[in-house]
Amino acid sequence: MFFPKSIGLSIQGNDLIISKASQKFLKSSSESIVVKDFLLKESLDLKLIIDAHGFQTKNILLSWPRERTIVREIELPGSNIKELKESLSCQLDSIILFSEDEVYYDIHPSNSTDYGEKVFIFAIKKEELDDIIVKLEFSNLKPERVIISPLSYIPLVNDNKVAVIEKYEDRYTFNLYVNKTLVDSSLARNKDLLKSKILANRPDDLNLLGCEQDEMNDLQSEDNMHVERWGAGKQSLGAALNGISECLSRFNVLKVKVKKKIPELAAMGVLSILVLAFIFILPGIFRYKREQSMQTIDARLKELQPGVMISNRLKEELDSILKINDKINGALQKYPRRVDLVAELTEAVPDDTWVRQVFFKKDSFEIEGVGLSGANVLTLLEYSPRFNGVSFTSSVVKDRDGKEKFKIKGSIKR
Repeated sequence: MFFPKSIGLSIQGNDLIISKASQKFLKSSSESIVVKDFLLKESLDLKLIIDAHGFQTKNILLSWPRERTIVREIELPGSNIKELKESLSCQLDSIILFSEDEVYYDIHPSNSTDYGEKVFIFAIKKEELDDIIVKLEFSNLKPERVIISPLSYIPLVNDNKVAVIEKYEDRYTFNLYVNKTLVDSSLARNKDLLKSKILANRPDDLNLLGCEQDEMNDLQSEDNMHVERWGAGKQSLGAALNGISECLSRFNVLKVKVKKKIPELAAMGVLSILVLAFIFILPGIFRYKREQSMQTIDARLKELQPGVMISNRLKEELDSILKINDKINGALQKYPRRVDLVAELTEAVPDDTWVRQVFFKKDSFEIEGVGLSGANVLTLLEYSPRFNGVSFTSSVVKDRDGKEKFKIKGSIKR
């Protein structure tokens, strides 16, 4: 493309900021507009606004705010980036706690002498981004690529050590660049944490978006630090300039493939590779993931097994107790009077006496027992208000220990 054109988009609250950048030879130009309440307007009204400004190009980039992005940093040599790209989809949920079906994502390498070699993983929840893309599509502004705001500012920073700070409500994002390379992107929940970030890194230039003048004065802690307040259109302008310069090496969380004209044989070769991948590689990946899942499940089951065994044993004991309780309740319901009589006998018989058997027949009873004195037991039963006609049914016999064996019968008072 001899004279490239690009459109950059960014969302600020409910507003949409659109920047168009173009280049002819060594001369570049840009312009921006703000569509107020873009997220609240009807699609037809938006289409009329966009058409009126003549923003027509296929190279459209949307810059997504850092505060609504999941960011992870991984220390990784540049030689391993290709391996990370190939395996990232399989381990994504262990890195950002979301599966590949829930997010759009891409990686961006960073190589700096002071900050080392590492990779940034940027991910956006699909449900959040899809709503914006649908609305942009109705406005004839569907983005070809989606990048992240820290990457949008790369064409706008110089070769010094530069910090770009974005403010959202009462929170901040801190982005640090060295020689136009992003080396840090983090969140600061308040101004004190932000100031500690600035002091720890001591940038040469400090660029602020969404900050008031008094905040600029507070954050300018070094006399030799150059502080500049950027306008809201910088993010969309940076996205547009990225579309012209291609300094991000086709970074795109949407994973849209670039359409290129390739020879027929090359196309067949690519198709053959994809077929082989589906036949040999993907089944292995799926099997590996399945084995990992099974190992995780087995390990968890081993952890839970002692608790499960204890629970089963307690359940068995509880079931046994419930069965005994049911039998006791049944006996109480069937023989409520007999239970009372047994209680009365227990109270009347002295502690030195053992009752071996008890028989009840309608309005009479008979007991057989052993004690120090059968006559004493007989006397106690005679004084009971529940019994009368108490007498021995056979003679009292002493055993080897000198204790008396006796059988006593009587009638039950109604």
